[in-house]
Amino acid sequence: MLLFAAHDPGAKNIIRPIFEHALGLGYEAQFVDLATTRRLMDGNQAAGFLESGKPKATILGCSNNEGEWPLIRACKARGVPTAMMIDIGTLKKLDAMTPEDFPDQFMVTNRGCYKEVTELGAGPGTVVVTGDCRLEALSNSGNPDGGDLVRSHYGLNADSPVIPFFCSPTIDQSIDAFLSLAALLPAIDLDNPEVIVRPHPRSPQQERLESACRPFPFAHFDGGNAISNPALLSASLFTLSMGSTVTLESLVLGIPSAFFQVNWEFADLDALYRNLDEVVRIRTEEQLREFVAAVVRNEGPVLTGNVESHRGAIERTWRVVEELMATKI
Repeated sequence: MLLFAAHDPGAKNIIRPIFEHALGLGYEAQFVDLATTRRLMDGNQAAGFLESGKPKATILGCSNNEGEWPLIRACKARGVPTAMMIDIGTLKKLDAMTPEDFPDQFMVTNRGCYKEVTELGAGPGTVVVTGDCRLEALSNSGNPDGGDLVRSHYGLNADSPVIPFFCSPTIDQSIDAFLSLAALLPAIDLDNPEVIVRPHPRSPQQERLESACRPFPFAHFDGGNAISNPALLSASLFTLSMGSTVTLESLVLGIPSAFFQVNWEFADLDALYRNLDEVVRIRTEEQLREFVAAVVRNEGPVLTGNVESHRGAIERTWRVVEELMATKI
C-alpha cells in the first residue's frame, strides 16, 4: 500500500495527481487529509496508524503548519521510505526541522527550490526537480468552457469582461488589496468589468471581505465552491491574485495572469513566491494599465513554456516513487 498525506490545500493538490496515477496503475493507495484527520499530526497516533498497515512508501506534501512531520518521523522510525513534495519554495516550511528529520527524498517544482533545500542541509542526491504534477494534470485535461455557467451563476452580461481576484489568507491584506484594485479599475481601458472576489480557503472572517465588496456593483464575492477554479479561469479575460498557485493554473490554461501588489504589505508573500520570477508583478497604476492593454491586444503575458517544469512531471515523480518502493525495509 502507498500512503499519501498532506494538510494545506496546495500541499494536497500537488500530490493528488500522483495518488490518482498510482490508482490508475492498479496500486493500492490511501490519501489522508491531515486537515480533517488531525490525529495523525500527533507522533504517537501516527505511529499507531502505521502499525495497522505498514506502507511500501509514504508521499507527503509540505504545509505551512508543518503538519506532515510527525508522520514522517513515525515512518522513519519504522523503516517506511518517505518522500516530500515541496511546491514553489521552502520559506518557513522547514525552519523548525534539521537534516536528521528530513525524508528520504525531496521532490521540488523548480531549481530555486532545489537550491533552498540543499542549502538547508539536504544531500543533493536526495533532492529531485520533478516539476508540478498538478499543473501537468490540469494541462492534460484541457481548457474547460465555463463561460455560460460562470455568467449565469454570477448574473453577468454576455459582453462584460470577467476578472477573478484571488485573495491571500490574511483578511486585512485581502481587504486592502481589493479596495486598491477597486480604486484603480476606472483607470484601465475596459468597459463594465466584473470582478469575482475569491477569498483564500484558509482565510478567517471572510464576512469582512464580503462587506468590503458590497458597496461596489462590479464586485461579486464568492466564498462558495459552486464554480470550480478551472471553469472560472476559462471564462476570464485575465486573472489577478495576491500570490497564489491559481496564477500558475491560469497561465497553463492560456489565461493571462499576474500578482497584484498595489497598496498592501506583500513582502512576506512575495518572498514565498520568489522562485516564480516569470510571473508579472503589478505594483503601480501604470503597470496595471500596461498589463491590461497587453491583454486586450492579445499580447499576453501568457507563459507558453514549461511552467514550473510541468511537462513530464508525473512521469518524473512516479520514478521517484518506484525507487522508494524498491528500497529495502
